[in-house]
Amino acid sequence: MRTIIGNSGGLDSTYALWKLLSTTDDEVTVVLLNTDGLTDQVMQKFDVRSFNGRHSNAVRFQRVQAIVGWLSANVRPCTLVNVDVDETLLLPGIDYPNSPQPALVEWAVAKINANLADKIVMTAERENDGYSNGGTITTRAPGATAARCRFVEKASRGEISFMLLDSGYHQGVALRELPQALIGLTHSCDVQGSEPCGVCFKCSKRKFFAEAIAQGKTDEELRAKVASKSELPNGRWRSMKYWISEEVPTCRYEAMDKTWDTPSWPTSYKVP
Repeated sequence: MRTIIGNSGGLDSTYALWKLLSTTDDEVTVVLLNTDGLTDQVMQKFDVRSFNGRHSNAVRFQRVQAIVGWLSANVRPCTLVNVDVDETLLLPGIDYPNSPQPALVEWAVAKINANLADKIVMTAERENDGYSNGGTITTRAPGATAARCRFVEKASRGEISFMLLDSGYHQGVALRELPQALIGLTHSCDVQGSEPCGVCFKCSKRKFFAEAIAQGKTDEELRAKVASKSELPNGRWRSMKYWISEEVPTCRYEAMDKTWDTPSWPTSYKVP
């Protein structure tokens, strides 16, 4: 099986890559998306969100290169590709957010249809997809849903897997299972610099799960705790962003109601 998987240098996508290499014999291509070449006009036209954060492609590529190098040396080899994102990989219209996941699918489907690959593994997880990709803050679908719709629409063969969504993953799973040396190569911060700031959402999120593990919480207990705070009795959903972080909100959408309809996340799909 020839499999494509994205990696941002973060904990979630690195866990998915480690799991893929550890549990399959797939020929794995790791993709880092580069949007440094997109102009402000194009990003505004397509409402591009959640690609680069505050880090340049050069910084992220160095990070992902170190992760792929460690995995190739300690688990088994895989190949890293840096893909430039241009208008051909962006979705027109406003129904879906232009986030990394549908753009990665757009690129991967061309490879799959040409019989150069067989499968794409998405690394979305509930919290990251629900908040960071911006889909449910407005009336649009989360990035993972957009990715699945794009695959179903365009793929003539192959499959798309939502490994982390299918397994009920949360970051505590990665912190518990991954080798410490590999965790140390991942980033946990939205702020530029070599050291984590310790207070942004991503830093606070990792700290929350690390402290819970240190207290002896099981994966089931952690899952239940997050659900109790995020999945509200009135059917609304509240991102961890709003109950875990000391970060000062900067996004224009954050002035709105801090809850929204509970997102529905996609499942894996194989072309019949």
